[in-house]
Amino acid sequence: MVDFYTLPGTPSDVLTSEQVGTRRIATEDRDTCFYEGRQGFAFYEFDIAGNQNAVIKVVSPVDTLVKKFAVNLLSSKMRVELVVGGTESGLFDTEIPARPVNSMSDVGDYTLGVSFDTGGSHTGGDVVDLLLLDATLQGNRTQTATATEDAPFGFAAGTFYIRLSNTDNSTAQGIFRARWEERP
Repeated sequence: MVDFYTLPGTPSDVLTSEQVGTRRIATEDRDTCFYEGRQGFAFYEFDIAGNQNAVIKVVSPVDTLVKKFAVNLLSSKMRVELVVGGTESGLFDTEIPARPVNSMSDVGDYTLGVSFDTGGSHTGGDVVDLLLLDATLQGNRTQTATATEDAPFGFAAGTFYIRLSNTDNSTAQGIFRARWEERP
């Protein structure tokens, strides 16, 4: 078998990796990160009292391509902000597990670097993405709401905050989800 990645005269940017078995043609970048274990996901089930909020602190030591940023709201109204900068206070001491999307036995030895923690608070900063949801009573039945940002956008390594703000008097219950790719 010919190793085209190192074939003289062949540009190295045609393939996405030197790792045999996971590399792909460069136009299939997301497939490579899946097979190398560089895609991650996390979710956070929340129960937020009326007119209160919860904050998730996200720390990424590498450039990150966010693939999905979503909320499923079962009750209440909510404003969800992805924020850079600002001021944090309190302790972000409750870990939200970040898991690899692919945990098959033949995945490389990559360890995800992005971490998620909750417990503290955050004010200010620049809102870089926003989701608004309304899952209040509609007539005689409760309406669930889902909002998703699934167009990829990239961030340099850094610290980010996700503010889940209940904008109603009733308790907000639901699930926040994220999926991302860590760049090598």
